[in-house]
Amino acid sequence: MPKSVFFHRAIIFILLVFVGIFLGQGVYMQAKAHFAQYLIEQAWKRTLVDQQPHKPWSWADTYPVAQMTFIDEQGSKSGLFTGHSMYVLEGASGRNLAFGPAQLQDGRESWRGESRIIAGHNDTHFSILEGVKQGKRIKLQESDGTEVLYQVVGTQVVHESDTQVLNSDSDKRLTLITCYPFHSLTTGGPLRFIVYAEVIG
Repeated sequence: MPKSVFFHRAIIFILLVFVGIFLGQGVYMQAKAHFAQYLIEQAWKRTLVDQQPHKPWSWADTYPVAQMTFIDEQGSKSGLFTGHSMYVLEGASGRNLAFGPAQLQDGRESWRGESRIIAGHNDTHFSILEGVKQGKRIKLQESDGTEVLYQVVGTQVVHESDTQVLNSDSDKRLTLITCYPFHSLTTGGPLRFIVYAEVIG
């Protein structure tokens, strides 16, 4: 076999190995993400039974504190995962945000009737916030099964240094925060997209 043919075949083989590795990693990450959502869902179901926090896995430093569902104009549920709602985790750390939207840590056991702030990534769970308009309804199920209905009253783009968005003049406001702009080629930019919603009903 000529050396040039052998060399070309070796290059092709090496490239195929690298492609296989990258594809395998992608499949692994997808499987890991879906399994994590399953574990979070099971933890939430246990919480609804006894109203106690349950970690989705033993080494987790978070637990689900609410279930959030976006409702369209016809009343049907909508979300990133068809047929599933988002589970809100406690503590908006980078590690927790990889698994779902998370509320800013406060340490209180119950948020009912209180202002609450939830952050999420704009390329996963909070991609649904792109184009959200005033009047959109959001439902939060609390750990005791109580459901609280919110309606979007406004949106705003601010710099990350603007901490005024964390101060609410209402004790029944839901504030959602994600990075801006959507579909940016770089992550971790200085702008934030804010959605304000008030309790209705």
